[in-house]
Amino acid sequence: MATASPEHRQRPKLAQIAKMANTTASTVSKVINGRSGVSDETRSRIERILNDLEYTKQPVRHASSTSITLVFESMANPWVLDIMQGATDAAIARGFTVTVCAKHSSDGERDDSYRQAIRRARPRAVVFDNAYVSMKDRTLCQELGVRFAVIDPSGRPAHDCAEVRIDNWTGGFEAGCHLLGLGHRRFAVICGPSSSTCFPARLDGFRSALMQEDVTLDDDMVRIGDFWSESARLHALELLSSEDRPTAIFACSDTHALGIYDAAHQLGLRIPEDLSIIGFDDIESARHLNPPLTTMRQPMAEMTSSVLSTLLSSKDAAATSKLLFPPSLIVRGSTDACPMR
Repeated sequence: MATASPEHRQRPKLAQIAKMANTTASTVSKVINGRSGVSDETRSRIERILNDLEYTKQPVRHASSTSITLVFESMANPWVLDIMQGATDAAIARGFTVTVCAKHSSDGERDDSYRQAIRRARPRAVVFDNAYVSMKDRTLCQELGVRFAVIDPSGRPAHDCAEVRIDNWTGGFEAGCHLLGLGHRRFAVICGPSSSTCFPARLDGFRSALMQEDVTLDDDMVRIGDFWSESARLHALELLSSEDRPTAIFACSDTHALGIYDAAHQLGLRIPEDLSIIGFDDIESARHLNPPLTTMRQPMAEMTSSVLSTLLSSKDAAATSKLLFPPSLIVRGSTDACPMR
């Protein structure tokens, strides 16, 4: 007896799938069409059955969708406002709206309700601020037929989606060249954890700039901390209390620079008369320090606007496009000529 080929096999009815999943046909329809109102457990059960049945359906794509969704790890991250500005600029140019979600609440608790927000909004594009996009999030975007992009300040590459990153190595190199040009030859670096690829890249770029001038960065003048200012303050106190203290410190993030400022003030050192400090990021508070911080600027707003413009284009290649932005040196009051000793 002949068996129907997969192409001609009759698609199972919603009622049949619902019976197999011990649920209702309307719930099955919600899962197939990417709508909200279904628990994760039920959704997973239905999706497994659909997969077993080789149930195929074109991804839901609403041509009338005029929204963009931003998904942040936390609203406390210092680049949130800049990314929101870039997304708003891209949205206004197209008559779109922007929806903002966070994976963690203000008290640090995990909040997965952003997935339901994406299902409700059915956006034209989703932007994550972390290169780790979970399989659940990828599957959700694929089901809805939504392109997604990553803007990851930590520098981790994202292989299968659109992404925009800063050229961290070049930023470190430019920071070194700036301090060398001011006559400094005794340096220290305060870095974040090596697990974030941006920090080793910035340190390598800085070392390369010094090597071009035959200047050695001693290993004991490089301190690896965490992401926060308090760790940087403690490292800076030790470095600046030594007899042969550095005349300039490269802070691999502006948050680290905040801790170095505190240490310098605690030791009675003047910035920049006794110590030059250069940061990386150009967060909002950098320009309000006393003196304002010289730093390498990450143009997060422009990066966001650019990747969204690419993502919203009609070209298939846009879905996995890679954009690399150079940082720019912002000279303010925290760096000056090397003091005479």
